[in-house]
Amino acid sequence: MHRRFSPLLAAFVLLIPAVSFPIASAQSTHPITPRQAHQIVVPVARLDNIDLRDTHIALNSMDLDRDFTPGFYSFILIRESTSPGPDETLRRYAISRRTGDTWEMTLCTHYDFPELTHLQRTFSGRPLTDPAELSAQSRRLGCSQHESRPTS
Repeated sequence: MHRRFSPLLAAFVLLIPAVSFPIASAQSTHPITPRQAHQIVVPVARLDNIDLRDTHIALNSMDLDRDFTPGFYSFILIRESTSPGPDETLRRYAISRRTGDTWEMTLCTHYDFPELTHLQRTFSGRPLTDPAELSAQSRRLGCSQHESRPTS
């Protein structure tokens, strides 16, 4: 009985990695939801020194009946005028529905800092975006060149 147990144990030990490896390598990836995109915008606005607690600052979606920019959630940050006159557009953000990568659309700035990276990985289940994907996102947003916003 002792001899049968050892080969059986050895087969079991060899079988477990073969069965668990596909499970571990099949990483769960999923698109970013509108709520998650909104959560991503908050620390980005904070990095841009925009206080979302200010009652004169509004964060609105630009995706009304359809995507403002296909493949992205789009948001606009506006400082509402306290006197007669136009409101001031502070930022226009685009968040990739697939990766959570965040851009300022007017400045063609790509944001990359630890808190944002953590949210992107948590929400999308994806590792860091490769340079080719960032370049493709930049082109889809109409940016010929993009800058990365330095970590602060």
